[in-house]
Amino acid sequence: MSDWTRLEQLNGGDPITYSAPLLDTPEEVWFCSADFELRIWHDGTLERHVPEALPLAGTVQQRVTLYNRLRGLFVDVEQRADRLLVRRGVLNGKRIAMQQPASELDALRARYAALGFLEVTPWHASSNHVTKRQYVKDAGTLAIKGWRVSVDGTTVIDDQGKSPANDRQAAVTLAEERIAAQEAAGFTLHLIELMKADFPNPLPPMQGSAVAGALDALLAQAEPDNPFDAVDAAVALLKALHARLPQVMFIAECLDDDTKETRIEDLGEEAEFFLSMHEQRIGRWNDLSPEPPREEESSWAYFARVYESITWIVGSPADEDLPTFYCGNVSGGGWSCMEIDSEGTYDINDLMASTDNDELEHLFVFHGGWHEDRSWAFDQRAASPAGDEAIVPFDESMTELPPETPIDEIVPFGNWLHQQVVTLGKTMARNARDLNL
Repeated sequence: MSDWTRLEQLNGGDPITYSAPLLDTPEEVWFCSADFELRIWHDGTLERHVPEALPLAGTVQQRVTLYNRLRGLFVDVEQRADRLLVRRGVLNGKRIAMQQPASELDALRARYAALGFLEVTPWHASSNHVTKRQYVKDAGTLAIKGWRVSVDGTTVIDDQGKSPANDRQAAVTLAEERIAAQEAAGFTLHLIELMKADFPNPLPPMQGSAVAGALDALLAQAEPDNPFDAVDAAVALLKALHARLPQVMFIAECLDDDTKETRIEDLGEEAEFFLSMHEQRIGRWNDLSPEPPREEESSWAYFARVYESITWIVGSPADEDLPTFYCGNVSGGGWSCMEIDSEGTYDINDLMASTDNDELEHLFVFHGGWHEDRSWAFDQRAASPAGDEAIVPFDESMTELPPETPIDEIVPFGNWLHQQVVTLGKTMARNARDLNL
């Protein structure tokens, strides 16, 4: 819990909004006053919005933009002649603006790089995220007007539509010309937000992410020789992801007694409820090692005997493009991209009763997400000579069985699991790189 007295002291003794700071480090703290205005305390100085800082005369000669996407924060700098207009704030939310001498630009860059902000281009934060700037005129009046602009690939997008350019630099130049015209008409920058891109964008210059690079190497390893090794390799990858990305994910089966509450609550879950709901799964892998498979044991039977379950919980915005759902279809059960339980995750009897179709008893649902069309089941009508049953997509809206899988097309569970973990892991690694983790 935050130290409210400390935050009030940082705010000069004035009241604050009783919510966790947006950024909280020994050097700098971002929080909100009682009237929901952003405050930034830095090395003993309290910084607040300075309305008279706007507008700054002249055209923009240089833009510098940094993001802390994990916290949804930005620093946006415009250089005009020998002055900087520095805006800092929450993406699509509150912000403060101040003027500073242009000579302080390098110091600003270093200050926020040290706080985990990543300098990208002013017009896109990653190959699939573009910056949208919203300008307003006559703010605070009934006559307020708005105008938005972004550069996506080689196209300028604003309220008038899409304007393709010959190349990206030409698009940026066109966007800056339109901004200058809007500023001359009395518009000022009001909001900055990140949007999913519609067109290809170049990868912006980024700091190297050692974590993402290490994960790329792990995820690029050759597929194991047999389904049993594939199960062990998938679990090893999940353990590596759990260890290397504590800010944005965890595997419930890897949680330890010392850090479990912190890791759960850091992802926005309520620890007491989560631990109670998943009591049997918490930390169950911590003392486990791979074992030799037993005679005539399928890779699913091996997984069920040795590992029993997988509960992969992810946090925003690292969950982007992952097939997420609530574990157990319960808010508080964890925002997951993979939930596997050897005892099953869904009572097929309920679906049989509601559809009056007893043939659905052939399905054994082993994966969560059945309420979001993101679940998987074994079709027990067909099995390979090794005992592997067909894996089919499942959703509780199903009313009849899918076509039966030919035996020679059945993928062993171990191979399926390894492929799923690698695919999801690559998305996590990409998101980690975008978040500068």
